[in-house]
Amino acid sequence: MITNKLTKKIEEATNNEITLTMEEKDFAEKNLLLPEGLNILPQDLFNDAIIERYNKETDELIAKEPTSFLQTPASYLKDNMQEYVYLEANMLDVVSVDAIAVEYDEVFEVYTAMFGLFIPKKYTAEIRAFLDEHYNSEKMQYSIMFAGNEGLWEINLPINYIKGFDDSFTMEEVYQLLYSLIFKLMTNIK
Repeated sequence: MITNKLTKKIEEATNNEITLTMEEKDFAEKNLLLPEGLNILPQDLFNDAIIERYNKETDELIAKEPTSFLQTPASYLKDNMQEYVYLEANMLDVVSVDAIAVEYDEVFEVYTAMFGLFIPKKYTAEIRAFLDEHYNSEKMQYSIMFAGNEGLWEINLPINYIKGFDDSFTMEEVYQLLYSLIFKLMTNIK
């Protein structure tokens, strides 16, 4: 799936230049997708992001935020438990996700990510195997459910138990960790 989307992105490159995330560049090089002489520019994952804060109980918009909000410590969510942060960005298209919401779950005392993954149901085993490998399910379970009417996987991950997470992360680091994890998941699905 990543191969097809990335190949299309490379084919649409103009002026012998392309902007790729670090994950895309590494994958394209490893799989020999890049033509000779193509100049690769680093892509800022969140330069075009739509960032919004919502009330968890009412889903009412609290505020639209500039990308500078991503420098806010993730602990902001712990201090403002009634809120969640919604992020939508073009780079999520490559990994078949439209947006990622992050909140702090006061009941389980963990940061949680929720997103929809637009891939067919037939990949159940691959998704579970990948998450089991990259997630500490001994401490807490993640949740995945296929919504057939929407054609997507509804995924709920307690972020604290993703390998590599640190409680001192900024919001940007949290979203970068999630993007990298989803990218790796998608590279495992053929």
